Amino acid sequence: MRKIRSDIVIGCGLLAFSAFAAWRTLYIRGQSAGTIAGPSFLPWLMIGAIIVLSLLLVLRARRATVPVPAETGDQPAGNDMGTKRRNFLRIGLFAVMLTAYSAAFMPLGYLPATLLVFVAGMLLMGERSPTKFFVLPVLITGAVWFGFTRLLQVWLP
Repeated sequence: MRKIRSDIVIGCGLLAFSAFAAWRTLYIRGQSAGTIAGPSFLPWLMIGAIIVLSLLLVLRARRATVPVPAETGDQPAGNDMGTKRRNFLRIGLFAVMLTAYSAAFMPLGYLPATLLVFVAGMLLMGERSPTKFFVLPVLITGAVWFGFTRLLQVWLP
C-alpha cells in the first residue's frame, strides 16, 4: 500500500518557500558592478535548484512503497530513540559548524574555511574514507571558486 510520507510534505514546503523567494527576488534591482552575474543571479540559481530537488523528493516519495508495520508493535529499523537523538545532535552540531563557518569565512578566506568545514562535515556525517577526504573537498571547493572568480567574475575572500 502506498503511504504519504514526510518527504512529500517537506518537498511541498520547499516549493512554497521557493515561490516566496522568487517573489521577493523580483524586487532585487539589477545593477551589476562589472560582473557577468548581477545581484539576483545567485538567488535565481538557488531557487531553481531548490525547485528541481524538491520535485525530485516528492516524486521519489510518490514512487516508493512503504510497508505498513504490523499491529504487534514492530517498529521499522532505525526508528529507536537513540538513533533519533544522534541524528538531532548531528543536525545541531552541523548548524553550529555552519555558524562558525560564517564567522571564519572573512578572516580565513574562502578556500581554507570551506575546506575545513567540508572535511569536518564529512566526519560529522560519518564518512571515513581517506580518499574522499582528499578528493571531494578539493574538487568541489575548487570548482565553486573557479566558477565564481573566473566565469562569473565575482570576488571571493
